[in-house]
Amino acid sequence: MMSLSLSALPPVFYVNFACCWPKEHITQDECPYIGEGDQELLFNRKKRFLYRCLECPRFLDDLRTRREEMDGLAELFPYVIEELLGLRVQSHSLVGQIESRNREIKFLHEVSLVLQTSVDMDEVIAMALTAVTSGKGFGLNRAFLLLVDKERQHLRGYFAVGPRRPEEAETIWREIEERDYTLRELAQLFFEHKMPSEREKFKDLLSQLSTPLTRSDHLFVRALNEQESLHVTDLTREPGIDRAQIDALGVRELVLVPLISKNRRIGVLLADNVINRRPIATEDLHSLKTFALPVSFAIERAALYERLQEELHKLTEANRRLKEQQDLIVRMEKMALVGKITSNIAHSIRNPLTIIGGFARTLIKSIPPDDAKRRYIESIVREVRRLEDILQEVLNYSESLHPTLDLWDVNNLITGVYAGLRDDFEMSGVQCRLQLQPALPNVRLDYKKMAYCLRSILTNSLEVMNAGDAIEIHTVRKDGEIHIVLSDNGPGIPEETLQEITSPFFSSKERGSGLGLSLAARILEGHGAALDIESVVGKGTTFTIRLKAPQEG
Repeated sequence: MMSLSLSALPPVFYVNFACCWPKEHITQDECPYIGEGDQELLFNRKKRFLYRCLECPRFLDDLRTRREEMDGLAELFPYVIEELLGLRVQSHSLVGQIESRNREIKFLHEVSLVLQTSVDMDEVIAMALTAVTSGKGFGLNRAFLLLVDKERQHLRGYFAVGPRRPEEAETIWREIEERDYTLRELAQLFFEHKMPSEREKFKDLLSQLSTPLTRSDHLFVRALNEQESLHVTDLTREPGIDRAQIDALGVRELVLVPLISKNRRIGVLLADNVINRRPIATEDLHSLKTFALPVSFAIERAALYERLQEELHKLTEANRRLKEQQDLIVRMEKMALVGKITSNIAHSIRNPLTIIGGFARTLIKSIPPDDAKRRYIESIVREVRRLEDILQEVLNYSESLHPTLDLWDVNNLITGVYAGLRDDFEMSGVQCRLQLQPALPNVRLDYKKMAYCLRSILTNSLEVMNAGDAIEIHTVRKDGEIHIVLSDNGPGIPEETLQEITSPFFSSKERGSGLGLSLAARILEGHGAALDIESVVGKGTTFTIRLKAPQEG
């Protein structure tokens, strides 16, 4: 194998050369191909020869003019130079590929930390699209994510990242450069602070990019169905895309990468350089294809997690409704038992009680006021009346509670109930104050049954209050409802009692049927109303009846 040593050439060989290659040292003026930063080549003939002379036209002229003196070597030099330059091009290409792969591996590792662990769809997408558009990632200007919808009927524009105007791009790039964010920091910042605004910014464009999956000839759908990445250099010449979509994108060059997970179509990733118009390199497309696999898997996993959460919510809601139905069945069973008991009470007690009361009232008429026996007869009459009231309460409870509704003034209803209980308030020494909001609309209700509710609540409070205590009744229209609020400063109700106070036959008093508040609650339920009870032991109790206000207009 022949080797050529420059130092072996005779001195006469260096005379009258156009190129400076024979000289050991040269000045800056002697070689027009040595620029700033290349000063080392002025003193290093070997490097100067390899990196400048071989590509210098003067050198090739020297070879042609000295062909005889080089004894045939001049004819071989062009082949050697051609081969060397070819190897140099390959070397540069390989170095570029290695740098690209190193960059790809570095940021893919960083991105994978999020993609492999996150089940939040927005966080996954923020990281993926930031990686595509960041200078520390692929460095493309914009990225669009189109996802197959749940019904698998459309390829819908889901999200996009990037500037829409050059001035916006300059602001974004300047901020990134000044703060020197890492790729992960950029993605986290975007996810936490910018996703809503970015979604709104691209809302119209994403809507235009949405395409039915039935359009198999469409560019986006074709890339997805054929699972093939595409590099389109001129969108205007593509028959498979709508003109309106081309105009909306505002670019000619575009890359499309299908997102596939286990042969399941996830979506399509679009990217372009709308701002700097830099041509998209083949290496970028190859890197995006590699990147698409973990992104597809992460998006599918996040989507599955979302569906799992939705199903869990449905099951939780179904379980709640089932429990409500079970509670309703238990209540209905209790009501059926109450009906049976009250029916037996009515047949067993009512007739004998009527006879006893009648005889007692007849006897008291014939006994003089000063007779000692009169006190006993009066006691019999009084206790019979109490038993008749309890029996009537039980019978009312067993009646059908479907109310007979009509429009009534709530304030007039309260005033009427108060008038009927005024003597009870005076005898107990309890004050009652009314604060009624004027001009309330009439409410559809059963006047008799609603009056019973108010009397039951007020009587329940009176029985445990002392002289000097007070009850306040006020009405107000609030949140589409009419509220009747009855507040007292009595002894209050313990928490354990509060839970059972509206249950049938529950009573904390030694005497009483325990049906008053239970019947009141059932009557309100029949009106589509609600009864809220709040109480603090030692401070008092507040009953709030919430009636539906009529619709205006």
